[in-house]
Amino acid sequence: MTTNTAWLSVSATGTKTFYLGADSQGTSLKTGKAVSLHEKKVFDSACSPEIFSLSGDLTWGSTFLRRLLVEIKHGSVSSPLGTQMRAEEFCRLSCANPPLVASCELDVLYGVRSGANGPAGFKLFWLHHPGTSGSSWKVAQVGMRSLSSEQSALVYSSGLGGRANKKRQEWIAEGDQGNVARTCFWSLCDLVNGRPSNSFMTGGHPQLVKLDQMGCGKVVGVKFNGVPTVYGRRTTAPQSFAHYWVDENFTQLDPKTLEKFTRGQRYGRRVQGR
Repeated sequence: MTTNTAWLSVSATGTKTFYLGADSQGTSLKTGKAVSLHEKKVFDSACSPEIFSLSGDLTWGSTFLRRLLVEIKHGSVSSPLGTQMRAEEFCRLSCANPPLVASCELDVLYGVRSGANGPAGFKLFWLHHPGTSGSSWKVAQVGMRSLSSEQSALVYSSGLGGRANKKRQEWIAEGDQGNVARTCFWSLCDLVNGRPSNSFMTGGHPQLVKLDQMGCGKVVGVKFNGVPTVYGRRTTAPQSFAHYWVDENFTQLDPKTLEKFTRGQRYGRRVQGR
């Protein structure tokens, strides 16, 4: 199963960035044990300001989102950006149809930037399908209050580890760090590392995609415990897959060297974790 998390990052200068994150563990529904630690669960559009994450039936979900990105690239989706109509149009595509035997339900988080002719704003939609052939998709907009905030905020958590992720983030934010973007990432990393326990079927490596106030969706590389990863997978050619990098503390790294910038801002955690 999966931990999905979404948060808004607001810098000291007021610049906003919207993130979707997930773990990379695939879990057997029969045994409840990990069968894979490198499942891609986040997706970014290279031609539009849209990002996605999924939980539930990973095989069906990844096939759906890969084909959806092709449809977006080819201009086959006509509904305007930033509207619920567009999310509903996604669900009417043939690639959104469940397989004859879906292993379980499917949840998709869909992040989008709207306001091309004015101040950029972010929206998040939750797409849910129960996994049965006779059922239909449900679409709802979520996180509206958090996304309109002028401060960094946890926007939404979903998947089997979603509740645990929210509780962990709230616990970290009660410390001297406060409720800032890095605490949202730290809570995901903690669950991946088995803290406070390893009972949430969350593991592997954290993976991130983001939307800036300009440009299309972008993948964020994560140097996790010293290992360069992209989409939750180790890579030996990190600069080829991501142009923006962070470490497990959410400190930005030089994309050429994957080391901390000499004069860049650095983050750290106390021994107790907050």
